[in-house]
Amino acid sequence: MAAVTQLLWVTFTPITTAASSEWHVSVDAVGWLSLVFPLVYVLLSIPFGMAADRWFRGSLLIGAALTAIGALIRILSGYEYALIGQIVISIGQPLVLNAVNKLAVLYVRPEQRAHAIAAGTASLFVGILISTVTVPFLLTWQGMSAVLWTQGAISVVAAVAMLLALRRAPVYAVDTAAETSSTFGFSAIATLWSQRWVRLFSLLLFAGFGIFITLATWLEVLASAIGYNAQQVGIGIGVMTAAGIVGAAIVPRWALHGQRARVVVRFSLVASVLLLIGLAFGMPQWLFISLLAVCGFLLLADLPVMLSLAEAKSDPQSVGAVTGLLLLFGNLGGIVLSLIVQLLLGNRMVAIGVLAVVAILILPAVKRLQAAPARIHSERNEQM
Repeated sequence: MAAVTQLLWVTFTPITTAASSEWHVSVDAVGWLSLVFPLVYVLLSIPFGMAADRWFRGSLLIGAALTAIGALIRILSGYEYALIGQIVISIGQPLVLNAVNKLAVLYVRPEQRAHAIAAGTASLFVGILISTVTVPFLLTWQGMSAVLWTQGAISVVAAVAMLLALRRAPVYAVDTAAETSSTFGFSAIATLWSQRWVRLFSLLLFAGFGIFITLATWLEVLASAIGYNAQQVGIGIGVMTAAGIVGAAIVPRWALHGQRARVVVRFSLVASVLLLIGLAFGMPQWLFISLLAVCGFLLLADLPVMLSLAEAKSDPQSVGAVTGLLLLFGNLGGIVLSLIVQLLLGNRMVAIGVLAVVAILILPAVKRLQAAPARIHSERNEQM
């Protein structure tokens, strides 16, 4: 279900020009079909995260239903229906994505939760990769209707599968009395934000995930000046995303031990700086692809690493709210840094420099990243 939300998010990204011609609207108008997702996420992530804590199965089912309904609305002919559908899907998205950690807490054995969170997070990038690869092919094959009908069918299947899966009650139920009496609203967010680790994780995701989103958005423009064409950049982004799927799937479990999380986050930022230096001054193609692969592997691993550590540090009653807060800052980083780079594209060296400075400035904060609590490891060892 998480993969489907991302598949639908980037539907029109690889076919912007074709969609513009299909509906007789501007390229900027088509761009809004994707931009609406992070904007809505920033607005709804926290309250929907708290909804996951108080009414997990109901909120996740609503998110799945909105995703499928929005995908079906897009099938109707015309840009306005595509926009309405994307808005409906974007409202359902935080209900789905904020459930990743909560689902692990309620349904997965403690020693397997890092794997579950990694799988849920890696699926986001699987959805993006599948959409990016298949949409141009479907458009060439049978036009826009083939794209929208295929994705609509996939969304309905995923929603029905979620409905069937959630018929099973949680295995590790949260104390309902504590859940009912827990604070809800701004006071709950203030309580979460007062915890130092929550602020630190938010800052690291703002920078790390924000840099990844910005590179994926503007890499073609930034790399054209050093001799790379759209096809080469497309291959690079594909390699970066594929490496990120692998990193998001395998790194979190390893990173939960000792101070390994620091190593992952620190090297992701260092690799980003090296890639940005290469973009500024030029580099051979083998190095360009290699650095993109390393950055994808590490930057996309940062997200499940942070979410896995957050699951270990959070109270069970607030896991959904914490997930929503962290994902909010990751998306906010993508919005803010992408807009800054967009404004500075007239001077690409300055635009690249801003991203490099962000990565360098955030490096000292990484040493404050603490390992998962010892109680978590002992609980998992007992389960094993």
